Amino acid sequence: MILPEYGRTLRTDEWSPLIDLLLETQHVVITTHENSDGDGLGSEVALALVLKGLGKEVSIVNPTEVPPNYQFLKGLHGISYFNPRNEEEIQELSLCDVCILLDANLHDRMGSLWPHVSFSKELGRMKILCIDHHLEPEDFADLMVCESYASSAGELVYDFVNAMGNRLGRELFTPQVAEALYVAIMTDTGSFRFPKTSPYVYRIAGDLVSKGANPSDIYDKIYNSLTSPALKLLGAALGSIAILDDGLISWLFISQEMIKSTGSKLFDTDLIIRYLLSVPSVKIAVLVVEMPDGRTKASFRSRGRIYVNQLAKKYGGGGHMNAAGCLFQFASDKARKVLLEDVRLFLKKQGE
Repeated sequence: MILPEYGRTLRTDEWSPLIDLLLETQHVVITTHENSDGDGLGSEVALALVLKGLGKEVSIVNPTEVPPNYQFLKGLHGISYFNPRNEEEIQELSLCDVCILLDANLHDRMGSLWPHVSFSKELGRMKILCIDHHLEPEDFADLMVCESYASSAGELVYDFVNAMGNRLGRELFTPQVAEALYVAIMTDTGSFRFPKTSPYVYRIAGDLVSKGANPSDIYDKIYNSLTSPALKLLGAALGSIAILDDGLISWLFISQEMIKSTGSKLFDTDLIIRYLLSVPSVKIAVLVVEMPDGRTKASFRSRGRIYVNQLAKKYGGGGHMNAAGCLFQFASDKARKVLLEDVRLFLKKQGE
C-alpha cells in the first residue's frame, strides 16, 4: 500500500467545497463517533469555536456521553448527549442545515443520530460533511475529506481552519481552538509516539503551543485525572490480562459485572488497552468489553505491519493499521470464542 507523503497538506482549492458550503449555511450540528475520544472531541470543539466566531449557530451533539477527563475543553459546555426518545431533540436536529461528522468515516459510527440525520438528508433538509483520517471510507456524505496519511482528524481540521482563514483573510485561531486541536493531535498520536507522527505534526504542535495551547496542563488533565472508579477498574483489569500463544497475543475481557462492581463507566475501558501492548513480545492486543445492551465491543492494537483494521473490517468495523475496533451484534460468550480463533488465524496469515 502506498500512502501520500506524510505531512502533506490539502491545497486551499481542495478544501473549497466545504468552505463554500459552511460560509453559505447558518445552522450547523457537529458530531463524532460513539464512545468519543480526544481526537473526535478536540476536533469538534475546535471547529465549533471557529464557526461560532463566524456567526454561525453551532451545536455539538454526540451519540454518547463525554468522558470526564475531556470535559475541561471550553467548547464542551452545554454539549448535548443525544436521546433518540426525546422528540424535542429530534426536531432540533432535523432543523439543522449541515451535519459534520468528525473522526469517523462509517455512518453507523454515529450511533443513534444516524437514522434522524439520514432521514433529514433524504428529505433534502440537511447536507452531511465528513472529515476523517481512517482507511476505507464509506460513501454516505455529500462532501467528504478522508485522508489516511493524516495522523488525526485534528491535523485535518487544523489545515481546514488555516484554509478558511486564508480565504477570509483573517486569523481564526484562538487559545481555545489551539488547545482543542492540541488535544486531538496529542491523543491520537499516542503523545507523539505513533508512526504517523511526522515532522509536520511536530510543526503543527509547535504552532498550536505558540497560539496558546499548554502541553503540560493538557497532558495532566487528560492522563492524570483518573476517577476512583476508573482506577478500581484498571486494577481489576490488569489482574485479568491473559498472555497467549507464546506471548504473541494479549487478551482482556471486561464484563458488565466488572464495570458495575467498580462503579466505573464504559468510557473508562478506553484507558486500559494501552497496557495490553506493553509486553514486548505481543504482536496483537485485544480488549473485549461486554456492552450494557448485550452486544460486544472489541478493540485491537498491533505492532509493525499488522493491519488490524482488516480484522475489524470482517465484523463491520475499521480504523487504523495498528489501532482498530468493531462491535459484535451478539453476546460476549460467542464473540470471545469466535474472535480468539480469528485472531490466531489472522496472526498466522500475517506471518506467512
